[in-house]
Amino acid sequence: MGLGKALGFSLLGFVGLNFLFVIITETITGNLNLLFSDISSNPFIILLICFGPIVSMPGFVFSSIFAQVSMGIIGPMLIQSIGFIVSPFVASLIAGRTGENKGGSFGGWMIVSMISAVVLGILAFLSPATLLYYGILVTDPSLVLISFLISGAVNGVFYGCFSLLFTKEEMY
Repeated sequence: MGLGKALGFSLLGFVGLNFLFVIITETITGNLNLLFSDISSNPFIILLICFGPIVSMPGFVFSSIFAQVSMGIIGPMLIQSIGFIVSPFVASLIAGRTGENKGGSFGGWMIVSMISAVVLGILAFLSPATLLYYGILVTDPSLVLISFLISGAVNGVFYGCFSLLFTKEEMY
């Protein structure tokens, strides 16, 4: 039961925070109407908004945040980069607190990250032009699927460590 709770609540938190950070970023840039018109013309963008940050490696995102802050660039791209870190982190913490044991907590978050990677991989096969909205050029969908699965596994292990730290079960 702990795995199911961790999976459900962390998936809900991950998708909700991703959508929230996209709305905040688009509101700051003034492109919120453009986003909703893009969604109405191509509904696959919703999948990209909800699951997109899982394809960004944590090291690259931290480097991007550091570069933007050190150069004094405080803007929507910084908010989006912070969202790429905060969404999976909070979702893994939710998995850690709702999982009844270490396996349920880690497994719940790992399944969420792999589901996100698979959804985006399927999107590469169904609508490669949609991923271009996110800056990903798809020439071979199978290679994109493999890279997304690797990204999902790396994010699952990286943030899964935080879910292990916040599990209710003792360390010993």
